[in-house]
Amino acid sequence: MERGREIGEGSASSLREQRNLREKERRMRMKHLFSALSSHVSPTRRLPVPQLIDQAVSYMIQLKEKVNYLNEKKMSLLRGEVKNRSEGSSLLPKLSIRSRDSVIEMNLVMDLNMKRIMLHKLVSVFEEEGAQVMSANLQNLNDRTFYTIIAQAIICRIGIDPSRIEKRLRDIIS
Repeated sequence: MERGREIGEGSASSLREQRNLREKERRMRMKHLFSALSSHVSPTRRLPVPQLIDQAVSYMIQLKEKVNYLNEKKMSLLRGEVKNRSEGSSLLPKLSIRSRDSVIEMNLVMDLNMKRIMLHKLVSVFEEEGAQVMSANLQNLNDRTFYTIIAQAIICRIGIDPSRIEKRLRDIIS
């Protein structure tokens, strides 16, 4: 009979130990989660749990308001861009050339539906006109293609003729 009691007592203490172990793991997990929350909400100082939760709630409300504001701004910009497309698609391509001392900068904005222009053709115009290209960039964004070329005169005394470069670039574009 004593054996039965030992087995019964042993299983009861084993269940208690398992419960205690699960509770210890739960507390450790909660401690880790509160630590992670604290690092996001207040990384500079440790707060008691009730204050930490209050601050986390207010932080989440601020983030939600910011997301709503940014979504509204995005929608208004998209509505404005749709209006601009219907009104201003005939304004493209836009070519602007700025010259300062011996440096010349060309910016070209084209619609993706327009004739495709290879960047190397634009660069060759600058090189043929006596300029050394310092940077050339091509970027596709939404339905537009942006070309940017910055060049410097090979011989500073002679310089570069921006009007001649502009004429040659317009010939390539059209």
